[in-house]
Order: sequence, then C-alpha cells, then structure tokens
Amino acid sequence: MTGPVTGGVEWVQLWDGRRWPGRVRNGLPEFRFGQAPSGLSTRRQLRERGLSRGGQEPFARLTWKRDRRFAWLYVDDKAKAKRTPSGKQLAAVNKALAARKVCAGCGPVEHCVRTTDQLCGDCHAAGVTPTDQSPAGTGGWRTVQAWQHDADDDTDDEHDAGTAERQDKVRAAGDRAAEALARTESRLDAAQVAATSERDEQLARWHADEAARLSAERADSNQTEWDERGVA
Repeated sequence: MTGPVTGGVEWVQLWDGRRWPGRVRNGLPEFRFGQAPSGLSTRRQLRERGLSRGGQEPFARLTWKRDRRFAWLYVDDKAKAKRTPSGKQLAAVNKALAARKVCAGCGPVEHCVRTTDQLCGDCHAAGVTPTDQSPAGTGGWRTVQAWQHDADDDTDDEHDAGTAERQDKVRAAGDRAAEALARTESRLDAAQVAATSERDEQLARWHADEAARLSAERADSNQTEWDERGVA
C-alpha cells in the first residue's frame, strides 16, 4: 500500500490506483487535515449529502491537532443513499415513544418511565408497586398498549379496516383507553388537591408555632430585663 520514499515523502496507494502523499499506521492510510485525497469523506460529510457508508469499513484516517483527534474516511463510490422511513415506521416510533410516557403507578407523565417496572421516578422513589387493580396501574398501561396494538393491526391490514368487526374492536379499545386515562386524570387531580390542603395545614401550624415561640421569647426577655433592674 505504500511506495518508496522520495524526498522525505511517503506515498500511499489508493483504492483507485492513485498514489497520494501520506503514511500508513496500523495497516490503514493516514492523512493530515486538509491533505486527504478526493473521493474520501467522513461520516458527517456523507450524512450532509444524504449518504451512508453502506456497511463498508473505513479506508483511511484523517488526523489533526497533532494526531490527538481523528476521523474515519470512507470511499464515496461505495457509499449508499440513506434509507427514508415510511409513514408506518414513523407512526410506530411515535406510538412507542408515547407508550414510554405512561407510568404504571400514576398514569401519563411528561417524561419517559423506567423500562424495568414501567414506573416514573417519583413512583419508584416512593416504593409504589403497580397492580392490575389500580385504575392507572398496570391495567391502564396494558389498556393503552392494547389500543396501540389494535391501531397497528388496523394500519397494517388495510383491507380489513372497513369491516364492522374491526371498527367495533378499535372503537372499544379506544373507549377503554380514554376511560383509563380519565380515571388517571381524576386521581391526579384528587392527589394534587390533597397535597395542597396538607401543605396549607402544615404552613398554618408552622405560623402558629412560630408566633408562640416569638411570644415566649419576648416574655422571657421582658422578665430578664425586669429582673436585672430589680437587682440593680
């Protein structure tokens, strides 16, 4: 892959028969930044042109910052066009992401839940154990999953989508999912009201205790002042 050294320059044999100044390290050609031959690109450069490496191994390395940084170089002729996801694939990804935001303990949340027990961080920290009997627990989770599964079947099997049985099944699954989510919302609202009431009660008790403490301190201070005057 390398040629004779002429004038202190090492020549590298390229994939298309050309010879280019560079060096070989660990069996791969290596070029400094700005000195790579045409026909080679990094993965970022390929991605900007809508291409992928197409499963090929890197042909060379591009180095800079005194060899502390490097990037793999791939042959442009072996690159392939990037695959474009279909509408069904994008819909499946969106549904999977939506399912990841349903907690088995408290229902829909704003962030993704744990994959091990399907609990959000707050429920996991509180030691919640999801059960099938909980309105927003595993039963609600499975209801949403069943609804999504029915929707996937309906999308994949377009010929059966017009049948009355399929429509009734999808409609029933959607109703179950909506009912489960409504129960979850009601439960969250009740929990929020209870938490607010408890916080107000705690704040009122704290104000009362603080006022009693300040009153006792003022009484002790006045008593000490009268005692000192009497002694004087």
